[in-house]
Amino acid sequence: MSTSASSMSAPSTSASLKCGNTLVVFDGPRRLSWRRSVSGDYTPTALWPSPAQAAEVLDHLHGGGCLLVLLEQERISVPMYAEEADRLPPDVADRAELTSDGVVSELRLPVMDWLPPALRERGLRFLEDSAGLLRESPDLLLPHLIVETPPYRPENLRFARLRTPRPFSEDRLAPVTDRLFTAGIPDVPGIPGADDVAGIPGAADVAGVPGAAVTAGLASAALCPAGPATAAAHTWETTP
Repeated sequence: MSTSASSMSAPSTSASLKCGNTLVVFDGPRRLSWRRSVSGDYTPTALWPSPAQAAEVLDHLHGGGCLLVLLEQERISVPMYAEEADRLPPDVADRAELTSDGVVSELRLPVMDWLPPALRERGLRFLEDSAGLLRESPDLLLPHLIVETPPYRPENLRFARLRTPRPFSEDRLAPVTDRLFTAGIPDVPGIPGADDVAGIPGAADVAGVPGAAVTAGLASAALCPAGPATAAAHTWETTP
C-alpha cells in the first residue's frame, strides 16, 4: 500500500537523485524502499539513508556541492497492509512509529532525521513557515513548489515544499475571489523565495504570484542551478 488504494504496494522510486552538482533528496515516502517477490507481494526492505548514505550526503555538502531537500509534510506517513508491516526489517521499525488496525498499518517517519540537528532545525522552521502560508492562502494562488526564503546558511543547502496538484473546483475559487476583491486592492500572499530565485528576473509578477512559465523556471532552476557551488563554512553543524 505504498502508493495508493488503486495500486496497492507499488514500489517507491529513489529517495535521491543527482542533477549536475545538485543532490536532490525527497524527504517523504520515497525513503522507504520495497522489493517485489515472485508471488507478487511487496516487502519493505530499507529506509533511506543508511549511515553510509547519510555520510555521503554530508560529504557532498561539505565539499561545496548543492543539496536541495524536497519536503512533503512534518511527519511522513506510509500506509501499508498489516502483513507488509509484519515484514518490516528491525532497523526500519526502530526508526519509525507503526500503528495498525489489524488490516491496514501506517508507518510514520520523523522528518529529516538524517540531518545534523542545526540543519534539521532550519528545515523544521521552513516547514512551519510554509504550513502557515498553506493555511492562510487560497490554494489556487500558490505554486506547486514553495521555496525557502533567503538568507540561509549554508548557502548551498535549500529546502522546498512540494504541493500535490488538486483538481479545480468552484469551492476552491471562492477564497480567491474573496481575497482579490474584498479589500478593493489585491491582497495576494508573497511566495517565499519566489522574488529572486536562482537569478530569474521577475519571478514574482502580479501581486507576488508567479505565472506558469515562471513557476516552471523556478523548479528547473532549483533542481539544476548553473555554475559551481560555493563551499560553505563547516560551522553550520552547530549554528542554526
